[in-house]
Amino acid sequence: MSAARRGGPVLMATLGEQPQVVTLTLDLLAAQRVTFDELVLFHTEPHYPALQRALQRLETELAQWPAYRELTVRRVLFHDEAGRPLTDVRADAEARQVYRILFREVLEVKRQRRPLHFLIAGGRKVMAAYGMAVAQLLCEADDRVWHLISEGDLLASGRMHPEPGDRVHLVPVPFVRWSALPPAATRLAVTGDPFEAMRLHEAWLDEESRRQRAWFLLHELTPAERTLLVTLARTGAPNSELARMLGRSPKTVANQLATVADKYRAFAGLADEVPLSRAELVAHFAPVLDRIEDPCGIDAL
Repeated sequence: MSAARRGGPVLMATLGEQPQVVTLTLDLLAAQRVTFDELVLFHTEPHYPALQRALQRLETELAQWPAYRELTVRRVLFHDEAGRPLTDVRADAEARQVYRILFREVLEVKRQRRPLHFLIAGGRKVMAAYGMAVAQLLCEADDRVWHLISEGDLLASGRMHPEPGDRVHLVPVPFVRWSALPPAATRLAVTGDPFEAMRLHEAWLDEESRRQRAWFLLHELTPAERTLLVTLARTGAPNSELARMLGRSPKTVANQLATVADKYRAFAGLADEVPLSRAELVAHFAPVLDRIEDPCGIDAL
């Protein structure tokens, strides 16, 4: 078949023993005036008759159904790290490889700035789960993830297209988009491995969180509050000891810590009813002290 036009919409689908989930999805989306240049099918090695029949039937239907004759169809066979086709997904290494293949295929589509729809209704559950995970990593606001729900005997009947009275629905699956965070897209685009991409992104999130806490410490507190919080983060001392170290009364220390906690809850968007303990304040701010050059001389404490 001819190559898909650059920039055209893509439908990706995990495939199992029910090929009609793909044609039903194409029909339902066509009714919404959503059409595709390319269909990408992910599947394991068709070593057993049911999957062989599913692939053959789907390819025959796509070739002869008038609305889909111009659709470019590309099959992606899951394989292990040595390139051997996977006959199933039973072990951790096989599941991780499925994840990598899904990630690389979706990443290439997004590098080309092509709109993407992902159908996760077919195939093994692990394929759907990793398809969803890839969508969270790479998909953008205009992309969609779909699940197909059929009531009655439509899927059992094997019909490739809905008929009047059939109760079949496409359900959009919501997902959180990591790519909405500006550095995420860059970090994800430079690696073809989703596990490395996740590690890079988690490291960036941790660093960004530390920067935000350092900003709060230096710019949102009074000098007295900042000195108290730094001393608490460094020592973890009780209020009586903090009072002795800073030359304040225990009541003043308690009131100032309550004010600091209230300010940090507001800054971090935490719920007002969620208490913030001394231990949490230490855990949040002890890791940022080594990056602060305090203009007020608190490092001399």
